[in-house]
Amino acid sequence: MRNNIILAALTISTVANAQYGSFDKKVVDAAKSSTTTVLRDATDSPYNRDLMNAVKAHWKFTGGTAFGTITDLASMPLDPATTYLMKIRKSDKEKHDAIFLALVQGWKMKKGETLMVENNAVTNLPPDQELASIMIDAKLMDNGGSAMLNVYVKNLQDYLKQVETGKIADKATADRLYASRNRYIKDMELWVAEEQLDKSLPDLAAIQETYKQDVKIMGYSGMMTAASQGQPNVAIADVVITGEYKTKWCFRRVFNASTGELMYQRDEAALHDKKMGFIKEDFRVLEQSR
Repeated sequence: MRNNIILAALTISTVANAQYGSFDKKVVDAAKSSTTTVLRDATDSPYNRDLMNAVKAHWKFTGGTAFGTITDLASMPLDPATTYLMKIRKSDKEKHDAIFLALVQGWKMKKGETLMVENNAVTNLPPDQELASIMIDAKLMDNGGSAMLNVYVKNLQDYLKQVETGKIADKATADRLYASRNRYIKDMELWVAEEQLDKSLPDLAAIQETYKQDVKIMGYSGMMTAASQGQPNVAIADVVITGEYKTKWCFRRVFNASTGELMYQRDEAALHDKKMGFIKEDFRVLEQSR
């Protein structure tokens, strides 16, 4: 019974918010006139380097950008005319944590109001200030995965564009939009890292029993080529694991490497180290998509 309660809590909070943000097109439209301040980690890291490069290369949502560190929040109030690109941490009542790269709308802070920062992520962001967010593997960002920030930065802007144009108005319309993109993966090369596959899929042959389209299996470092270069006609897999041994949850996504568009998403429990990556069911869904 206790495990059921834990999993329900995780589903309601962390899972429900793995990708999304504001659904208010007026709020998103108003944010376009802001300057975006990019808050990097307090110490130098691959994450810092590639986040700065990704923003310089791909950020077009607002007209201007500035750079600071997450520790600046301790000494400066937020500016209502500024948006902030930062890491935030969300926790459910069972203390499951997930880290997100988020675009945050500044606001006039109340007297005595402060933002708490832990491990380079804000832990008490008011939900209404979140414009767009995408779950990330913060540890992987500093261990060979920081090129994915190019994809994530594009993804945030795609989400905002869909809200601004009215194609996303709530979670249901967002989910339908992402599901409608499943079929386009079959027209692309799907790149999946060996490390992103569950042990139930040991090789390419096991995948192609179900998925008959172009798919390449490679080391994770090879995947980063598509992410850093925005390789056209490539769909790039992404996996984030949250929780501990008895409460692990696996988030599986596929992005357009060139545009950052989210094209597939699925998540479920990964208890006892099962379903720790893409499984046969993912490839069945993609193969049958129309």
